[in-house]
This record gives sequence, C-alpha cells and structure tokens, in this order.
Amino acid sequence: MKTINLTLLIVVVFCISWLGVLPSLLLAHGIEISPGFEKFEILMTLGPLIGALLFIGKIHGKAGIRNFFKRLLWFRAKPLVIAIIILLPILISLLSSVIGLSLSKTAWSDAFNPTSILTNGLMIFLMYLIINTEELVWRGIVFDRLLKKFNYIQACIILIPIWWLFHLPLFLYPGGHQAGYGLIEFTCIVFALTFILGWIYIKTSKSLFYVHIHHQLFNGFGQAFPIFPIFINGDKMPVWTFCVLLLITAGILIVNYQKQQPPFEISEDQAPQEEGY
Repeated sequence: MKTINLTLLIVVVFCISWLGVLPSLLLAHGIEISPGFEKFEILMTLGPLIGALLFIGKIHGKAGIRNFFKRLLWFRAKPLVIAIIILLPILISLLSSVIGLSLSKTAWSDAFNPTSILTNGLMIFLMYLIINTEELVWRGIVFDRLLKKFNYIQACIILIPIWWLFHLPLFLYPGGHQAGYGLIEFTCIVFALTFILGWIYIKTSKSLFYVHIHHQLFNGFGQAFPIFPIFINGDKMPVWTFCVLLLITAGILIVNYQKQQPPFEISEDQAPQEEGY
C-alpha cells in the first residue's frame, strides 16, 4: 500500500505556512511589500490543510480525502474523556490567571470580567476552529504514522521538535513572539500539549474532531484570560503557571498511559477506516 512521504509532507507544510507568516514579518521589520502579498497571510493557518489535501489526494485520490475527513466527524468517546477535552483548557487557563496574578501580586484587571472572558474565549475559539488546521497534519497524519512504529511516548518525543520548529517564525518578530512569552515558555507548552493531544487522539480512537476542539479551546480561552504577558503589562508569572499546570497534566497522562498498557493502544475495530498514511 502506498504511503505518504512524511519528510516531504512536513517540508511542504512548513514552506506553505511560513510563506503565510512572511508578509506580517516583513512589515514588522519595516520592509514594504506589495498589497497583494498580504493576502498570503491566510496560508499561515491553512498550510497544514493544503499540505494534507495535496499529499492524500495524490496518493489516495478523492476517496482518500473523504475517508480522511470522516475522522473530523468521529465523535465516539467516553464521557470522562470528552469532559477532559472540553473543560481542561478552560480550567487550566482560569487557574493560571488566578494563581499567576496572585504570585506576582498583580491586581486582576476589570477588563477581564466574566462576560468579556466568555465572549472573547468563544469568539477566538470559533475563529480558530475554522482557520487553524494544524491538527489535520500533526496528529492526523504525522503522529498517526509514528504510532504505527512507536509507542505513545516515543511518538510524542519525535513529534515535539517538529511541531516546535513549525512555530519558530512567530519568534522572529521584533521583540519576539507577539504574545510576549519566550522560547523557553513556548518549549514547555509544546512539550506538554504534544503529550496531552496525543493522549486525546488515542483515547478517542484517532478522532480529529476532539484534538481539533481541544487545541482551539486552548487558543481561545488562553487569550481570553489574563495569561500572556502582552495583555498584562509584561507579567510572566501567569504564563509560567500555565506552563507548570500543562506539564503536570502531561505527566499525569503519561502515567495513565503506562498503567493502561496494552489496553491503551487502539485496536483496528475501534477507529474509523483510514488510508495508509
């Protein structure tokens, strides 16, 4: 059975997505660009989807693409797992804000009231739900392929530097990442979320729906709560608390994986039918 050239897929996705970062990056460094070039910014978030469609379509045709998208409509999962998927991003964002601001002795700004947090969190979540297509490639193809050769922990460890490097251009703006955190904090976030999303992917029988929902809930409510330094006058204590809570969560899930071997692995009859990615 033909399979996707994983290395080539990763390179193509990087190139497409990095092309999308380039317009705003050049403008941030004071370099003028043509008005038409600004339209390429959408490639930053759609790059993974474009790469997935190109490679799946070439290898498996329209039938392969249809089967791939069926995993976005795979909702079968245990209630406890679904509760973790939905509530964990909100809970960690809330605790990071409360604990972090308390440790730094910073007052909670009135701008972050329950109404604004809920409204902004849902709006940002819905926006990323539509335009952010990372999970289709990183969990849907790359992690999925790695699981065929390695166990959960090994597959996550291999994926971490790939996913980390994918976001590197976001740190090339003047002053670094626009959210105000540094590479060390980001490395902690990527490390933890790789294990968390990998755990969800396996626990939901390779559903792309649930990893996508979880990822975008973090994107949405992570920005709605006072966590990132750019929103709270450079205070880094909440984002560091965010990192610690994510790492603790990842550690708990790793222990959960080790205790449940081999039942933790996915049997062929649990997951929707898929092509040989």
